[in-house]
Amino acid sequence: MLLFHICSMDKSLQSIFYNSLLDLETEDGINASGRDEIFGCIFGRDTAMTVLKILNILKRQNQTIDHNRLIDIARKALLGLTALQGKEVNLESGEEPGKFIHEYRKDRFEHLTAGPRPWYIYPDGKLRNYDSLDATPLALIAISKFFELTGDKDFLEKTLPSVEKGLDWLQLFGDLDNDHLLEYELSAKRKFGGLLVQSWTDSFESLARTDGTFPPYPIAPVEIQGYAWLALKLWGKNKEAEKLKVAFNNKFLFKDGGLTFAAQALDGEKKQITTLTGNPLLLLWASHNGECILKNSVISDIVKRTFMPDLFDEGAGIRTMSSKSATYNPNSDSYHNGSFWPILNGLVYEGLANWDYFAEANRLKTASLAGLSYYQTPIELYTKGLDGNFYEYKNILGQTSCKKQAWSAAAGLDFLTE
Repeated sequence: MLLFHICSMDKSLQSIFYNSLLDLETEDGINASGRDEIFGCIFGRDTAMTVLKILNILKRQNQTIDHNRLIDIARKALLGLTALQGKEVNLESGEEPGKFIHEYRKDRFEHLTAGPRPWYIYPDGKLRNYDSLDATPLALIAISKFFELTGDKDFLEKTLPSVEKGLDWLQLFGDLDNDHLLEYELSAKRKFGGLLVQSWTDSFESLARTDGTFPPYPIAPVEIQGYAWLALKLWGKNKEAEKLKVAFNNKFLFKDGGLTFAAQALDGEKKQITTLTGNPLLLLWASHNGECILKNSVISDIVKRTFMPDLFDEGAGIRTMSSKSATYNPNSDSYHNGSFWPILNGLVYEGLANWDYFAEANRLKTASLAGLSYYQTPIELYTKGLDGNFYEYKNILGQTSCKKQAWSAAAGLDFLTE
C-alpha cells in the first residue's frame, strides 16, 4: 500500500508540474511565473534553464507527457529569446549587441518604475532590461542542446546569427578586464535603476557583507564561469574555453576545513568572496564529454563539502547559502541566504549524475521532492525553520514565493520522469 501511495503521489505531482509548464506558455515564450504573480513575464535566465530542463526530460520516454508539445514550447521560447537579443549599447537598460535579455515586460512594471530610480522604459512603452550576466551563456547552451536533441536544421539556421553575436558578446563585453573570466557591474554613470547583482541569486543580501556594504565591482560569479566555459566548448571555441578554465582554477579555489571549495565570486579587487553556497555544484551540471571547468582533482572535495549539514538538509535539499555563513538567514524572509530553490537542486542533481555521484544525487532528489510534495505546486522557493517546518518565503513588503514557477515545474518534472 505504501508503494502504491508513493507512486500515486508522484503521478499527481508529475501532472501538476507538466500542466504548469503548459499554462505558462505565452506568445512570447515561457513566463517565469503565473501571470498574476510578480514574475509573470519573460526572463532570459529562467527561460533558458527551463528549456534545458525540458530537454533533459525529453531524453526519456514517458507516456504521460506530450513530447511534441514540449518541443514546440522549447523551440518557441528560444526563438523568442533571439528576437529580444540586444542590438545596440544602451547604458540605461544594460543592452549590448549580442547580449540576451534579462527581463521583458509589455505591462505590469509599475513596481519597477515607481521608485526614486525607475527602470528604463523603451520608446515603444515596453520594459527591456539586460542586467544578467548568465542569460547569454545559458541561451547559447540551450540553443546547442536543442539542436543536438531534435536535429531541427530550420531552427539552427534561424538561430545561428544570434549564436555568433552571443559568442562575440562573451568575449567583447562579458570579460570587462580581459582576465578570461566573466564579470559584471552596474555602471555608476547610469541614471535609471537596475540590478546590483546580476547572477541567479540576484538579491542584494546574497552578496552584501555583514556590515551591509557591497563588494566593489566588477564581480565574477562562480557558476557563470562554468556556463561560459560550456557555451564556448559547445560552439567550438576551445582555445577560449581553456583559457577560462585555467584562470578559474587559479583564482576561485580555496580550502575550507581541509576540503577544496570554490568561492562564491571574485570582487573588483580580484579577492575571493568565500561565502559557502550551493553554486559551485552547478559547475558539474555545466559538463561536456566528461569535463567541466573544474579540474577533476577537486570535484570529490566539492561534493563532499556540499553534503555536510550546513549546506545540505536531508529533508529539503541544498541551501543557497551555508548555515555557518555570517550572512545566513534562517527566517522566512531569506531569499537567497539559506533558502531552498527547486531549480538549484534540480540542476545540481543532474550534475551529480553527470559525474556518477548517484548516491548523492538520489539523496538530493528525495530531499527536494519532500518540499515540492509538501506544497503540491512548483513553488519558487521555500525556507525551513529551526523547528523543522517548511515556510513560504515572505519579505517585509509582502512579496511571497511564486506558486507556479516555470523552472521549478521543469525541475520537478525532471525529478519524476526517470
